[in-house]
Amino acid sequence: FMIIKNLIYLLLWIIILFLTLFTFDLTNFDTKYHNRGILSIDVKNLNSIYSKKFSNYLRIIYLKTYEFVNKESYNKRWGVENFEDRKNLPNEILIPRKKNNFSKSIYETNDYEISNYWYRSHGNNFSTRFSSHSLINNLNASDMSLAWEYEPKNEKDYVANVQANPIFFDGIIFTPNSQNQIVALDPENGEEIWSFDVIGGIAAKRGLIIFDPKKNKSLPTAVAQKEYGPRLYFTNNRKKLFCLDVYTGKPINSFGKNGEVKTGVTAIPPLIYKDNLVVIDIQSRMTVFDLFTGKVNWKFDINDESKSILFANFFKGSPWGGFSLDEIRGLMFFTTGNPEYWNVGVDRPGDNLYANSVVAFDLNNKNIRWHFQEISHDLWNMDVAAPPILTTVKKGKQDIDVVVAVTKLGNTLILDRETGESLFDVKKVKAPTSNVPGEKTSPYQLAIDLPEPICRNKMTLDELSDLPYVNKDRLNKIFYESETGFPSPPKIGIKSIQIAACVRWSGATVDTKKNILYVNTDQQPSFVSIVKNPLWPGTYTSKWENFTDEKNYPAIKPPWGSIVSLDLNTGKILWKIPFGEWEDLSKLNINKTGTFNRSGITASRGNLIFASGTQDNQFTVIDSLTGEELWKYKMTHPGSAPPLIFTHKEKQYVIIPAFEEGGKKIYAFSLK
Repeated sequence: FMIIKNLIYLLLWIIILFLTLFTFDLTNFDTKYHNRGILSIDVKNLNSIYSKKFSNYLRIIYLKTYEFVNKESYNKRWGVENFEDRKNLPNEILIPRKKNNFSKSIYETNDYEISNYWYRSHGNNFSTRFSSHSLINNLNASDMSLAWEYEPKNEKDYVANVQANPIFFDGIIFTPNSQNQIVALDPENGEEIWSFDVIGGIAAKRGLIIFDPKKNKSLPTAVAQKEYGPRLYFTNNRKKLFCLDVYTGKPINSFGKNGEVKTGVTAIPPLIYKDNLVVIDIQSRMTVFDLFTGKVNWKFDINDESKSILFANFFKGSPWGGFSLDEIRGLMFFTTGNPEYWNVGVDRPGDNLYANSVVAFDLNNKNIRWHFQEISHDLWNMDVAAPPILTTVKKGKQDIDVVVAVTKLGNTLILDRETGESLFDVKKVKAPTSNVPGEKTSPYQLAIDLPEPICRNKMTLDELSDLPYVNKDRLNKIFYESETGFPSPPKIGIKSIQIAACVRWSGATVDTKKNILYVNTDQQPSFVSIVKNPLWPGTYTSKWENFTDEKNYPAIKPPWGSIVSLDLNTGKILWKIPFGEWEDLSKLNINKTGTFNRSGITASRGNLIFASGTQDNQFTVIDSLTGEELWKYKMTHPGSAPPLIFTHKEKQYVIIPAFEEGGKKIYAFSLK
């Protein structure tokens, strides 16, 4: 009897200990948050896999008990939704365009262009990625040649997915390389000036930024120049933010601990505003650090969500491409990813703000000024990946400050900078329902006719591939047995064809003087369906596969990759060309199909677009007025990031990192 009694006591103590550890794992204590309490108890705080499994078992017990106690209420929340419940809703709702009280233009047009002060990835705080240089132009581009190549001095371990647009400051190129190093390069010959090894993660995966005390208006210039030199900031796609001396590559020890501070996981560089460094991690938590010491000033929880010990509401919905800043207005702009879990939103009812959105954040008042959500309750993995661009458009004789975002649905959102209202009409269209138990789809999704879609966003029978070798009967059969994607949600027991993807993290380049946007796109259709999750009982997950033809190429009509020129004033496409070609298809006289590409393009005042990233490894120079191809050069690997453009000693250079698919080189091009 005593043995049994002792075993019971031991079991009780084990249970108490486990519950204590579970509660501790659920709890986050932080005094720095501006918009939440000091204590947060939420399943999203869990770190231990055992805690996560225990939470899932509690979830199952709760749902079974709920169903037993109140089946009617349970079915209303956790049953399969019925489209009949929407039959009385209007089919469309028009959101009229903004017609007056526009944001006034408060910057000079030249401010939106970048000369030799390319101090952050995407060029400047507006993220226009447009060069003012014209020494290389559409009249002499055919005279371009390779100036130099860079390869790492010491080969270590190749790091994939290095996608940073290089920067140029004080006559030096700064960029990550393929060996997880940050390097400073001589612009004339590509020789290394210094290198800095980053341990873990991916060094500056999607960008870097320079702090220049001479340009920081929040500091007395004399004091700034005396006490502080230029600094280079970047993250490592894990939980570290680094600060280096620009000229030596050495960590600045007065910043954090030996030039490092801890952050949440993030791929993008910080934003500099006054004497603050702003970082947003993949859980959409904003942390604002002191620019010089690295100490945390304050935090802000971006996502609008409820806390629970059973239901995670949603994960992520965070920025992926980068930030933009209107320094005069004190407004920071960012686009956000989709909520997770990707294709199943059972545990995250509602619109899931601020995922799939363009967001304006007031850095002085520490609040969200406005947001524009493209997809409510996303079930299609259609994050707004590209960074927002600050530019102007014309309405009559008036210049209007706007925010522009290009999206995976092929939309170009043109929003008033101070209010977030669209400058074009937007429709809300009644959306289909799901057959996944517990899924609560949004009753409406946006449909945008103008600006014209920059790529296809709806699968139709006419879009199926018509290449000579394709078995059309096979494709037709697959089409009729599938659903056609957005806005129809992925379902159990049937494949849904997703045709979008369109614009990735690198985004677009904008000529503010002409109000023209240039962007590269690519499209690979895929199937998605919903299945039971074998790892987590009582839940669902998604299954993906590409939709391809007999030769494993996309099962839709070419072009599969394009470059598009769009008039931001009218919303009309000016021209569109295929981007890249597959050599195997070219041998069959099937040319200019376009290929997968994601590295991004950069335009210049020389009426040129510099482009790379296609699967044929070409660096291509295009006339921005007509879309005509003027010159190209075959590299060993595809480009991996948007080009950098600068002039040094009266010579213009174009820099192309080419790290895709095992590449290790950086190429520099100029006139012969």
